[in-house]
Amino acid sequence: MYLQNNELEQEYLTKKNEIEKIINTPIDNTKYLWNETIQRYATTIEQIKRLLSLNEFKSDISPKIINDLNIFLQRCSNPEYHIALVGAIKAGKSTLINALIGYELASTQVTPETASLTKFKSAKEDFVNVTFYSQTEWSALWNSVTKSNAEVFIEEYKNLNADAEKNNWLGKEPQHFVCNSREELKNEIIKWTSSKSPTHYFVKEVIVGLKNFELPNGVVLVDTPGLDDVIEYRSNITREYIDRANAVLMCVRSDALTNGELQTIYRVFTNAGEDREKIYVIGTQMDTLNNPKEDWQKQKNEWAKYLKGNSCYKTKDLANKNLIPVSAFLYTLLEEYRNNEFTKDDDKYFYQLEPITRKFRIRDINEGYNELKDFTNIEFLKDKLQREVISQYKQKMINDIKSSYTLCSNELKQSLTAIKNEQMEIIQTSTQGIDEIKRKKAEYIAKMSKASDEKKEINDLIKQLRVQTTKRVSELTKTIKDLNKR
Repeated sequence: MYLQNNELEQEYLTKKNEIEKIINTPIDNTKYLWNETIQRYATTIEQIKRLLSLNEFKSDISPKIINDLNIFLQRCSNPEYHIALVGAIKAGKSTLINALIGYELASTQVTPETASLTKFKSAKEDFVNVTFYSQTEWSALWNSVTKSNAEVFIEEYKNLNADAEKNNWLGKEPQHFVCNSREELKNEIIKWTSSKSPTHYFVKEVIVGLKNFELPNGVVLVDTPGLDDVIEYRSNITREYIDRANAVLMCVRSDALTNGELQTIYRVFTNAGEDREKIYVIGTQMDTLNNPKEDWQKQKNEWAKYLKGNSCYKTKDLANKNLIPVSAFLYTLLEEYRNNEFTKDDDKYFYQLEPITRKFRIRDINEGYNELKDFTNIEFLKDKLQREVISQYKQKMINDIKSSYTLCSNELKQSLTAIKNEQMEIIQTSTQGIDEIKRKKAEYIAKMSKASDEKKEINDLIKQLRVQTTKRVSELTKTIKDLNKR
């Protein structure tokens, strides 16, 4: 390239050498050695990040792109396959997690307990790792509280005198606690997640390490805040997390598929992209049905009508295949009974287990134990996840990372092409004076900002339209049914 001005040419060569130096400087890619293809992708993104750190790019690259690149690199360096349990508040997510884990660790109190992401993974020792909100994140959360006029939240916050604890935890470094027993582990989890503890308000994420856990290293079970959490900031955490989850168990109470529940399901499919097979709709609390087996079959047929459409599974076969009923509560009761944690003389047997056995006309719990265990479907779900998800998690994880790389690459190409075009315009107008160059620069920045805002508005509008369309279909179906009854 030839430039008439010697100073400009020298500056050009200096910048060119600086960029070449960045490109040629070796990347420490030892943390990506687990897969050759991923190592190549991650190294490329690392180099691009270095280039984007130059002052010439900083003002032109959106924070979202940088954040997406950081998330991508984190997935490459810390490869984990996340199975997320999502759903409305009290949909049975935590109870199901406990059944899958084999220990009652996730809180299942009457009041909503899961206010932050809680992750369960295999480890060499039992531990709890707690991450806290930054001051900025807390301000955003509190704005969400005041905006939604969450009176119950504010009242409980005041009753627990949580404000006195706030400065002790906001912005604090993550805390790591090694536990010597499962009881100690359970108490440590309660300390940071219980709605009765003032500190739980300031916890962003809890990671629970489990010794002798059935899941292989790299597979993580994730309990999430309710999608209908009155605090929009917390429900948004779940919605954003669904985008990153490798597989999703969508928990819905099996007694009724309400308009609200159906909207929640559509939100999950909207956020999850095109990989429909990774979403499992779990009908929870099946033991609460009056005639569990018969009632569920009717419910399943009804649910499949909605889930087989293009907005969900797209086919009836996949809808029937991934629509699974469970009774995690009954499964846990049966396990405790088998392990002699309570007997027929205890209240838990008389008030909790026996009423369920009556629905199956079972008089002797010992004789009907296997029938009840099969009914819970927990072992079936475990086996299904093992066959379809866990046994293939490494390849599925690699495929997900490859897809993320393609998305990042396309977004970068669009941004860099726009920057190049803008620079060419500036060069063409350089003879018109500094004021014209500044005007062009300001015009470009405004244009990029507007395009970014419009893209977000369009995505939000698409999601809202899909939810509203689903709601109208549900209302129309209900009206038709009501007319048929007359």
